[in-house]
Amino acid sequence: MLNSRIRTRKTAAKRHPSIASMKRSNVLLYRDPRYGFTVKLPRWWKCYTSVKRSSRLQDAEYGVFFRFKYKGKIYDDALSLLVYKMTLKQWHDEGYDESPILLLAQQRGRIFAYTVPGELPDEFLNKSKDDYDYRKYGRPIRLLKRMVNDDVPKIVKSFRLKRCSSR
Repeated sequence: MLNSRIRTRKTAAKRHPSIASMKRSNVLLYRDPRYGFTVKLPRWWKCYTSVKRSSRLQDAEYGVFFRFKYKGKIYDDALSLLVYKMTLKQWHDEGYDESPILLLAQQRGRIFAYTVPGELPDEFLNKSKDDYDYRKYGRPIRLLKRMVNDDVPKIVKSFRLKRCSSR
């Protein structure tokens, strides 16, 4: 009798694996409301980011900015996802492939790309502005470095476009 209960529980778990895995997941799924693309973010980012979307950009048609925040203050972007209305040929011709903006995907005349900050925010500089104040800003510096250097490469690998309908 005990063995049949165990099997029943295993069978029930097999029927709904997504429910069990969602409860234990260390990942947050971001789905963009405009373009429908998704990325998987580490759950711990929830406390340290603020999301901003904008269509008022100089070159890109649209952007999603995961802005680093610490103790209520918002600093620079930890990750920027950008959408350009151009072909892959235009991307190359305009020199984007030589820029710090990295190509993620292309679909329907749109280029999806990302960028990360090249340096820490100026707010983390010491009074003489010649180095970062690691004593005062050590923890946020470590968090932001972890986000950019360790997490972003995994996040961009999780980038998925919404499937095109064949209508």
